[in-house]
Amino acid sequence: MRKIEISDDNYLGIDLGASSGRVIMGTLNEGTLTLKEIYRFPNEGIRVFNSMYWDILYIYRQVLEGLKIFVNEHGEKVSSIGVDTWGVDHVLLDSNDELIGPVKHYRDNRTEGMLEEMFKIVPKEEIFDHTGIQFMPINTSVHLFSMVHSNSPRLKIASTILMIPDYFNFLLSGIKKSEYTIASTSQLCNSRQGTWDFNLIEKLGLKKEWFCEIINPGTVLGNIRKEISNDLGIDPSIKIVATAGHDTASAVAAVPADMKEYKRGEWAYISSGTWSLLGVELNAPIINTNALKYNFTNEGGVDGTIRFLKNITGLWLIQEVKRAWEMKHGKITWDDIMKEAENAAPFKFFLNPDDSSFLNPPNMIHAVQDYCKKTSQEIPGTIGEIARMIFESLAFRYKQVLEFLENITGNKIKIFHVIGGGSKNALLCQFTSNAMNLPVLAGPSEATTIGNILVQGLATGTVETLQHLRAIVRNSFPLQQYFPDNTEDWEKAYEKYLKINFKKKY
Repeated sequence: MRKIEISDDNYLGIDLGASSGRVIMGTLNEGTLTLKEIYRFPNEGIRVFNSMYWDILYIYRQVLEGLKIFVNEHGEKVSSIGVDTWGVDHVLLDSNDELIGPVKHYRDNRTEGMLEEMFKIVPKEEIFDHTGIQFMPINTSVHLFSMVHSNSPRLKIASTILMIPDYFNFLLSGIKKSEYTIASTSQLCNSRQGTWDFNLIEKLGLKKEWFCEIINPGTVLGNIRKEISNDLGIDPSIKIVATAGHDTASAVAAVPADMKEYKRGEWAYISSGTWSLLGVELNAPIINTNALKYNFTNEGGVDGTIRFLKNITGLWLIQEVKRAWEMKHGKITWDDIMKEAENAAPFKFFLNPDDSSFLNPPNMIHAVQDYCKKTSQEIPGTIGEIARMIFESLAFRYKQVLEFLENITGNKIKIFHVIGGGSKNALLCQFTSNAMNLPVLAGPSEATTIGNILVQGLATGTVETLQHLRAIVRNSFPLQQYFPDNTEDWEKAYEKYLKINFKKKY
């Protein structure tokens, strides 16, 4: 195969998500970025008895396979490589830098009841005052505390804690550091200072010696390890960049916001995938009683920004419904699901996407039907009814959370950006615009990879500023606009949604 010559302004983005991983080549030329997928592979949790794990070495092997394919197809020349992953999960290393046992999945059940136990050691208000991070059982802090609580023997031989992208950076470069955006998801960082909160860490029974130095996104760690260079025939001078390691941080960096037209706090976003992350970009964290009341989080962003947001269960619901449906009825396409949902009757069923019963049920269809029964609704039976209920309920939940957001920040949102895989779901985007009564600008769908690559460009000096980065995104990728329709009916249905799911509008 003829190798394609490429320029120096080429980057490899390794994007590791909770359902798939990709190796993407990005080429930056005269202010325009183009992407080419080099390799894609499935990724999912593994159940062993009652526990869930990640096959972390399988993922690493697939990353190396992607790099090998890149070398075979394009030669060895590329400016840098950056890794982003999902948040909160971590690895433990011993004194020889070897993995201590299998890597737990954030949905593992070891955190059940642990938030309450943690609050007995450190009050909830104190944790939030230090970290500014929302309380969820999936948080790193809760997983680590569960190990302390159970007197896990793993902690007795632990020497280093690395978040997942930091571990892959270590495997690729040999350098152990903690990148800021991913570290901030742990609920162990001081949000105001951007450093590990060692006071909290030690109160929770953890050792501060386990935690590596925090570095900013866009930091060059060093060259790729010689062993990898020799094995794959890849250029040994290639830089490994600690890009925005949290996939949401990379995605938010790539929001195509016009920063000249809209100030920070006037535009909001949803990074729409398995989770929906709804928030705004701010210059400083908001840590007050309202932020705590509505369980918002202050996570680190690019260029010293704060991602003030709330986690909402997202496309996980429909993904799991599809899986359950196919187990019983056979293969169904996403196009078929969308058509069935569009043709189903509107505003017939409602659910709260964030109800605990949807976190990890054995069968999502049964969970949805049981929820409807519990809330005295009719029971949806067809895939169209269930899908429409999910999409409408997601749109209503987005509206509800946006109301909380505007109340906390004191800002009125003027435009709403939907990025990530969910930006391709035209029905959900239109429902979102209808429910919020706001214009929605959808795209890019590959925001995470785009942000990963362009933050590498910041590191190498090809991209000048965050504003420049976002101008490149607008120049490079098609965006779809949606405008509110039938808003009076949506407002009436929203009141019904609140009454069924929350008893009152709060």
